[in-house]
Amino acid sequence: MGGLVRGQKPKAVLVDVGGTLIEAVPSPPEVYAETLSRYGPAVSPAEVAPVFTEVWQEMTQEHPLGLDRYHLWKGGERAWWGAFLRRVLERLHHPAPWQEVLDELFATFARPERWRVYPEAFPVLKKLKENGVKVGAVSNWDSRLPQLLHGLGLAPLLDVVVVSALEGVEKPNPEIFCRALQRLGVSAAEATHWGDSPLDDYRGAQACGIFPVLIDRHGLFFDSYVRASHLGEAYELVFG
Repeated sequence: MGGLVRGQKPKAVLVDVGGTLIEAVPSPPEVYAETLSRYGPAVSPAEVAPVFTEVWQEMTQEHPLGLDRYHLWKGGERAWWGAFLRRVLERLHHPAPWQEVLDELFATFARPERWRVYPEAFPVLKKLKENGVKVGAVSNWDSRLPQLLHGLGLAPLLDVVVVSALEGVEKPNPEIFCRALQRLGVSAAEATHWGDSPLDDYRGAQACGIFPVLIDRHGLFFDSYVRASHLGEAYELVFG
């Protein structure tokens, strides 16, 4: 594993966003179910959830690993989300008008009130800033993320925000991590990355030579990873 020398404190922390800093509340399948039920037959979150996951995984696998998914669609991110929604509707056999539903959902998930900042996120980010540690968000997200982070009050605590849709590359491609490091003015050996995906965050950061910590909030993974159950624990692990 590349990265920090034992006893060395990082000069920079890179952090994932979804599942690490914030989560959608209600969950996306719950929002989809509520929205679709207003446009046609009632559908439950339990019905939507497996279809949502299946289509997400399917469409993720259809683009080359490490390249931004939205750049591959004529029409960009909105066209990608439109294709995603149409597949969900088809598999649910739901007659909702996809264009109207897309307009509503696209606006819904851009609103800060649809997201919850994990309770330890603000204290940890503030502590990092107070101690002179540079902080950068590195996320596989569409171009709405910077404005969302601003609306959630997180933007002032982040020195850089590196978003896949704006960069043309996605995690686990090490290039997106390297760009964040360059903008922060630190080397890989001076940084750590915290995120909740074993592939995108942990292996991606490792490939760039960054010391990774897996944020495993639900105890799903194995001890082969350097793990923390939340950001506060990650802070103590690295800086304590």
